[in-house]
Amino acid sequence: MLKQKTLQNLNFNATNPNFRELKNTKISSRFIYQNGQKLLNLASNDYLGIASDKSLRDEFLNNLSDECFFGSGASRLIYSPSYDYGELESKFQKLFKNKKALIFNSGYSANLATINALNDENTLFLADKLIHASMIDALKMANFKRFKHNDTNELENLLKKYRAKFKRIIILCEGLYSMDGDYANLADFKHLANEWGALLFVDEAHSFFSLHELGECDACGISSDFMLITFSKALGGMGAAILCDENTKNLLVNTARSLIYSTALAPINIAWTKFILSKDFSQRRKNLAKNIELLGLNNSAISPVLCQDSQHALCASKMLAKHGYFIPAIRPPSVKQARLRISLRADILEAEILKLRELLGEI
Repeated sequence: MLKQKTLQNLNFNATNPNFRELKNTKISSRFIYQNGQKLLNLASNDYLGIASDKSLRDEFLNNLSDECFFGSGASRLIYSPSYDYGELESKFQKLFKNKKALIFNSGYSANLATINALNDENTLFLADKLIHASMIDALKMANFKRFKHNDTNELENLLKKYRAKFKRIIILCEGLYSMDGDYANLADFKHLANEWGALLFVDEAHSFFSLHELGECDACGISSDFMLITFSKALGGMGAAILCDENTKNLLVNTARSLIYSTALAPINIAWTKFILSKDFSQRRKNLAKNIELLGLNNSAISPVLCQDSQHALCASKMLAKHGYFIPAIRPPSVKQARLRISLRADILEAEILKLRELLGEI
């Protein structure tokens, strides 16, 4: 008889430093309110400050079509609630030449659906050990092997070992890793994929539209066979899209359960993403790059500050909150080693970063 999974037998309770609770907060511009305290929000994936920009919101709403609504009413396979869906997919197809685009409700559902659709007994997935949970969950019913994070030598050894045993091998990685804030060795991965006749699937959730408008693959001058982009990070909206070839898109339309059996994203979300893509955010990207350099902890918007354990991370987070910074503790099982995850934004002031640098020296 299987033991029932409960918080008690998982040793999860309020005294466990890894116990999680939902936070009662609200955002306002670059700030977040928690327990009546106004804090600088350094936990958001809103890297360009778009999601909480009131002027952008007001401009969008003032020019919103009378035909744009808050609900879609059906799965996309039944109908598309507006022409914006097809127009947005066409926009991505122009930005990413030779790729077809398919919109999903979230990056999680897109990764899950795509890997499940690509999976068969003749396919092997070679996955970086730090890929996102959505990819890991999708691999549970697949043939897969993991390689050490960004380790091209181990990846090459796996390609050598298994190339003759499978008709198709797909390499899985992220453009920018969400917890460590480092970039994939995309050029090396692409070289190995070409050399061994493998395919490359890159999750660009945290890299698309941030420092580089079209993500890390474009910045590195390479193309991937499959790419995930999300609308919920730097684009400041909701949703995601898979970029792939036409055959894969048709396969997803006909087999992806998270697409077929989910109500489509609300038309207003699609309209917002189209609106944002029509704007120029080059100055915000320059501001973000400047803030990254000023903080000096990493070369991306994500900077982890590793802690001794979960309790240490919680205490450090509370100390920073007392000084006006919202930087939650990230703890196991989300990560192997507890940490603070600093997520920089384009709209943070220089003085705020300099003060943060001083405080981090006390942790």
